[in-house]
Amino acid sequence: MTPFSISILIAVGIGVWILLWMWAIPRASERIRSDLDDRIGNGPLVGLIDLVSCTLSRTRHHVRYVGFEDLPSPFRHRDIGGGIVVANHSAGVDPFVVQTGIRRLIRWMMWAEMMDPRLDFAWKAGQALPVSYGSQDAATLRKAVRHVKEGGLIGIFPEGAIARPPREIRPFQPGVGLLARLSKAPVLVLWIHDTPYTETAAGSIFRRSHSIVECVGIFDLSGEKDPAAATAILRNALADRSGWPRNEESTLDIGEAGAAAGS
Repeated sequence: MTPFSISILIAVGIGVWILLWMWAIPRASERIRSDLDDRIGNGPLVGLIDLVSCTLSRTRHHVRYVGFEDLPSPFRHRDIGGGIVVANHSAGVDPFVVQTGIRRLIRWMMWAEMMDPRLDFAWKAGQALPVSYGSQDAATLRKAVRHVKEGGLIGIFPEGAIARPPREIRPFQPGVGLLARLSKAPVLVLWIHDTPYTETAAGSIFRRSHSIVECVGIFDLSGEKDPAAATAILRNALADRSGWPRNEESTLDIGEAGAAAGS
């Protein structure tokens, strides 16, 4: 059985569990719903996703968080206020380990091609924002800016896709700098490393590791008029902290070339 098949089975199991709450055990379901909703305060399904994230992060990946004890608002559990979370993309498990460290709902901007429609319920529950890296993204950017200004968190992997080979810093897409400038919100930059490196994104979710998520810093880019310059500031900070070499070939170019070769 492939890791992706396991992911689908887990998703189906979660769906069955939800149905049991609603029809088979209504009294217990109220208590469970309340407990899950209280985890990060965005409804029981989001609480369930948070529970899964925490379980995977602690039992499969033994994640160590560096610098998280001193995170300022709005990047702490039960904080309010808008912010942007930026990280390198090392593996499919990245959103889980970041969500576990922040403990607030992060609306991830995700490459639309990676959003399997069979997991549509999860994308909707997490309020993911699909990105196509085309003209349609202007509307997505407006939604992201609005969400931040209304007090929410947006998460971005600005390399666009998982860096392959690992331990390199790929070019950041310019939208991250534009989002920071338009929203005028603080940007938390994270360095994710020692995650499992697997052929597929889903494969890393269940492979054991001792992953590390480090806080690089908090950046105020509201006064930076050039989005490209703002983007460069974030990429340089991550590259300097990691010590990883910069590879100037975009992950999106690699993905498009692979898709063309397979067609």
